[in-house]
Amino acid sequence: MAENTMAETLTTASIEERRSALNETVAELYFAGDTRGLRLILNSQHPADLADLMHQYGDDEQQELFACLAESVAAGVLAELDTPTMLDVAENIGPEQLSELVGEMAPDDAADVLGELSEEQSETVLGLMGREEADEVRELLTHEEDTGGGIMTSRLLTVREDMKVEAAISHLREWAVDDQVFNIYALDIEGRLKGIVSLRSLVLAQPDAPIGQIVQRDSIAVAADMDQEEIADLFRDYDLVALPVVDDDGRLMGEVTVDDIVTVIDEEATEDMYVMAATSSEEREERSTFGVVRRRIPWLLVCLVGTLMAGGMIDAFQESLSSLTALLFFMPAIMAMGGNAGIQTSTVTIRNLATGELQKGTVLKSILREMRIALMMGSALGTLVFCVSQLWTGNWIVGSCVGLAMFCAVVFSAFLGALVPIVFRGVGVDPAVASGPLITTLNDGLSLGIYFSIASVLLASWG
Repeated sequence: MAENTMAETLTTASIEERRSALNETVAELYFAGDTRGLRLILNSQHPADLADLMHQYGDDEQQELFACLAESVAAGVLAELDTPTMLDVAENIGPEQLSELVGEMAPDDAADVLGELSEEQSETVLGLMGREEADEVRELLTHEEDTGGGIMTSRLLTVREDMKVEAAISHLREWAVDDQVFNIYALDIEGRLKGIVSLRSLVLAQPDAPIGQIVQRDSIAVAADMDQEEIADLFRDYDLVALPVVDDDGRLMGEVTVDDIVTVIDEEATEDMYVMAATSSEEREERSTFGVVRRRIPWLLVCLVGTLMAGGMIDAFQESLSSLTALLFFMPAIMAMGGNAGIQTSTVTIRNLATGELQKGTVLKSILREMRIALMMGSALGTLVFCVSQLWTGNWIVGSCVGLAMFCAVVFSAFLGALVPIVFRGVGVDPAVASGPLITTLNDGLSLGIYFSIASVLLASWG
C-alpha cells in the first residue's frame, strides 16, 4: 500500500479529538510509570498541545511531565503556558534550568516569560544566561509590555544598501537556518531603515545588482512606544505579516510579526471582556482568592450604591405608588428594557471605537443613527406594553404611564449607551467600562426616575 504523504487537514473538532487522544495516552503511560513512553510521545507533540495538556494535571504531575521534555520542546511549552501555570512550573524547575529554557526561546518570548516573574527572579535568571542573550532580552524588557517595543523581536534579517544581491542571498541562506524570515530590511551605514526588500524582488534581481535598486522605500514603520492595539489596526488595514520598529532617529530596533498580533488581539478582546464585566484582566494572574475578590469588589460596591439610590427613588415616590399599586406590576419591565437598550447601544459603540470605525468626524452621525433606532424601538415597545397594560389592568392611566415611560426609558438609555463610551474615550478612560454592570445600574436608576416622574405628572393631571 502506498504511503500517505498528504498533510493533515485540521478542524476544531479534529484538534479536540487529537488532544483528547493525547490526554488519554499520556494518562495511561503516566499512571503505568512508563517514563520512556512518555518521553517518546511528549517530545513529538506541538508545544501548544502540550501546554493544553499541562492544565489537566496538578503541580506534582506537571513537574514530572515537564521533566520528560527535551530542552527545546520544554522552552516552547513554557512560552505557550498561561501565566499562573507558567509561574508554577518556573518555581518547580528552579532558576538554572529556567535560564537554559529562556535561552532557547526567541527574545520576545523570553522577555514575555521573564516579565511575568518578580524582578528578583528575573535578574537571577538573566544572570545565569549568556551575556549576549541576556543583553538582548534586557533591552526588550525596558519597553512597556503593551507597546511595539514590548511585543517586537530583535532577531531579524538585515542587509546593507550597498550589498550585492548575490551576497544578500547567501546571507539569507545562513540566517534562515534557525529563524523564520518575514521581511528583509535594508539599512544605511548608520543602521537607519531605508526600506524593505521582498523575497520576490531578491530572487528575480540580477546577482550583481545592489540592494539599493530593489528596496521598497515607502514601507511602514512604527515607533517603539506605539500602543499594541494601534499596531494591530495597521496589520489589519494593510494586510501585513511583519512590521519594523524604529527609534526616534529611524534606526531599526526590531520587528513585530503576525503571530504577535494574534496574541495582541486575543489579549485586547479578553481585557475588554473583563472590563465590561466590571473587573480586571489581571485577575487571571491572581493566585489567591482574596486577590480576585479585591479586584472585583470595588465596582460591585459602586453598583450597590446605585441600586440603593434606586431604592431611595422608590421611597420618594411611594405616595404615587400607593395610590395606584398597578404601577408596581410594570417596574421590572421598565427597568429591564431600559437597561437592555443601553447595553445594546453601548456594546455597538464600544466595538466601533475599538475597530476605528467611529472617528471624531462621525461621532454625531453615529449618535443620531442610534437615536433614530431607539425612537423606533421605543415606539414599538411603548405601544406593545400599553396594549398589554390595558388587557391586564383595564386602566388607561396605568397604560399611558407604562407606555410613555417605556418609550422614554428606551430612548434615554440608548442615548446614554452611545454617549458615555465616547465621553470616556475622550477623557482617556477605557470605553469598555461603560458597559456591563455600570451602564446597567445607571440605566436602572434612570428608567425608574422616568417611570415615577411620568406617573406622578399623569396621576396629578388625570387622577
